[in-house]
Amino acid sequence: MAALIFGHPVIGIYKSLHQPAIRLYTVCNLIFFVSGLLVSCHRAEETNLTICWHDKRATGLAIPLHLVSAIPADSLDKVLSVKLAGKETSIAGSYQAVGNEVIFEPLVPFTRGLRYTVWAKGRQLGEIAIPTLDSNDKPALLAIYPTQDSLPDNLLKIYLRFSRPMREGQSQQYVALLKNNTDTLQGVFLDLQPELWNADRTLLTLWLDPGRIKRDLQPNKRLGTPLQGDSQYQLIVSGNWPDQQGALLGKSQTKTFLAVQRDSLSPAPSTWAIQQPKSGSVQPLGVAFGEALDYSLLTETLSVLDKAGKPVSGVWQLSDEEKRVFFKPTNPWQAGTYQLQVETRLEDLAGNNINRPFDRDITSKGTKAGTQRVIERMIKIE
Repeated sequence: MAALIFGHPVIGIYKSLHQPAIRLYTVCNLIFFVSGLLVSCHRAEETNLTICWHDKRATGLAIPLHLVSAIPADSLDKVLSVKLAGKETSIAGSYQAVGNEVIFEPLVPFTRGLRYTVWAKGRQLGEIAIPTLDSNDKPALLAIYPTQDSLPDNLLKIYLRFSRPMREGQSQQYVALLKNNTDTLQGVFLDLQPELWNADRTLLTLWLDPGRIKRDLQPNKRLGTPLQGDSQYQLIVSGNWPDQQGALLGKSQTKTFLAVQRDSLSPAPSTWAIQQPKSGSVQPLGVAFGEALDYSLLTETLSVLDKAGKPVSGVWQLSDEEKRVFFKPTNPWQAGTYQLQVETRLEDLAGNNINRPFDRDITSKGTKAGTQRVIERMIKIE
């Protein structure tokens, strides 16, 4: 007759005369099966998982399909789990069968230098380490805006431009503002979660607390403005700030500036000086504002239209500490009339936009905000 041990058939002829031999035969088969199981587990522990890369980031893990072939495709996320080595919590992400592999994509890329394990029904299938970057492969802080060293004491925003995507949620830990190179100021920047990053996580907007800048609000009356006129400040960005790959900036940077008189006036496009190029050339069109304007908004709110009202193709370049811009066309200028179009949401360093000052007395009739969406200046090219 046939018997089943852990689902495997063990054949024997049960006769009382040979009972001892039959029992020995059964035990030997059991030992053989358990040994095979241990070898299988050992192979699974050593199975090479494959890291999926995108822009030097570990964005996925490929698990050989033969390790999970018994798991239905619609149950992969219920049976499989990926964990940080030594931890019990599973990492959030998605599983998908692709060819001869199951691809796990975490919601947040894996961290370099850490080890991760793959599990199925409580059994570890494998472990893999995400390699660290080369010691010289580091991100860089390219610029701090505004670039001027004299800023209004009602400054509203500071921008940090990095060379590659940085790890989010870190600014409160790695950015500090000192007054007169001695006192570290607390509560100066809004603690926004999520932080205000651009789409590729290379430009961070830091807001100085608007509640302390606007003079009629309680935070201003209780704590005063974040900056005080005639005081010197040091903005320090720590070199320990990691990027999305886990690499550190490596070098701290400091921007020193003097807080000067507050700015309560809106930008006035009618007063801007325009440098007109000549027809038939690709000379840049220059626009001088007479004051520094908001770095990020300058890259979004200006355009040049031809006589048909269509945008002219070209590139904007900022200059003179954000006090001037140049527009270089893709094709030579044609003689005729053009329009410089300015969206009225464009702001100066204190948050005053073209339609209204940032900090204004709303009860006063003389401070009524404008309603225009765009303003145009005519340009004649000869």
